[in-house]
Amino acid sequence: MKHAKKLLAILLACAMIMGCLVACGDNGGTENQGSENKGTENVGNSEEEKVEVVQHKIGIAHYTDSGKGVEALKAYLEGISEAIGCEFEYVTLSTYDEATNITAIQNLISSGCEGILMSADMGTATIIEECEAAGVYLGGFLCDYLTSQSTTPEVFDNPYFLGSVCDGWATPKKYGELIASEVIAGGYKNVGVIIFPTFAYPLMAEADAAFRNAIDKHNETAEEKINVVEETHTLMFAPLEATYLSDNPELDCIFSVAAGAGFVYPILVSEGKTDIALYTTGFEGTDDCDNFGSAGNGCFKGVMACTAESIVYPLVLMIDALNEAKFADQPEKPEVVECDPLVILSDDDMNTVKENSIYYSADYADALLTGEQVRDLCASYNKDATYAGLLEVLTQMGVDDLK
Repeated sequence: MKHAKKLLAILLACAMIMGCLVACGDNGGTENQGSENKGTENVGNSEEEKVEVVQHKIGIAHYTDSGKGVEALKAYLEGISEAIGCEFEYVTLSTYDEATNITAIQNLISSGCEGILMSADMGTATIIEECEAAGVYLGGFLCDYLTSQSTTPEVFDNPYFLGSVCDGWATPKKYGELIASEVIAGGYKNVGVIIFPTFAYPLMAEADAAFRNAIDKHNETAEEKINVVEETHTLMFAPLEATYLSDNPELDCIFSVAAGAGFVYPILVSEGKTDIALYTTGFEGTDDCDNFGSAGNGCFKGVMACTAESIVYPLVLMIDALNEAKFADQPEKPEVVECDPLVILSDDDMNTVKENSIYYSADYADALLTGEQVRDLCASYNKDATYAGLLEVLTQMGVDDLK
């Protein structure tokens, strides 16, 4: 695990530096002290490095129960579970049904979960109330909790809410501008943009706007202009209609901010339009892998996904909260943070992900972070651990970090 060792070296260096700074500033008086709990287990690499790990049960509430992302997530959590002393229980949430999500969370609480990590943010305001009443902590992954129609600012003020890590970049503008640069470099001339409804995914509109602004700026000086279909096409969580292609017969490229592998590509196949370049979000590891770049029909030119290891952000905060520990440099209020996503834009990128990423293999041996490394990120198990060090780890989860 060459990449994991490289990350650990960076992490430990950061942790030691920050630890020294904190110690100097506070004369050694940090908050990195865990509580005494029953049900502990000693783990470590040697007799001199035994760590008393407190056992906890944590619920994982994901918005889907299938696909590469789920397989990788479960493989990763199973792989690190012993080292961090956590048992995980899973439920599947709905992206749209608040009542379903509340019931699922109640079931996790009833089963004895001390904390819950949740990817869907529908019903968060009511869910945090359920968690507070039961003394159960809540953290997020693959979501921001800021843009849901059911989330209120009070969620972030609740003492049982720990914060969330986004599904990649917190600002969709980055991906919109990146794909615009790819479209310009690729020489495409007629481009369509597709999104899901903004009432559910308002940040998709930002990616769309950033893409269009970048193309407009290019067109100001370009000899050959790029035409972007004036009206952004919205998919109501259903596949792309064939009429979109017949209404726009000159298309040579589509930027689907919505999940193009499942909602756009099948129509391109059925309509014989796989010569249209497709840039999208999400990575299924099926058609989008077999037909990427120079492979297969070459329809897919760009995909993006968030690797399973990003869950360490709320997981570490969860473990410390349950152990009554806290980083000396931890913010007073919970935050929404971003992580480097897997942005696949070339054959080399795709091969790197296929050969080295747990996202593709669902093999714990391919993980960026081992269980021992996750444990060392926790304030309750490492006196030199820092919040800054935890954030640094999130910047080491892109394609280049797999090499």
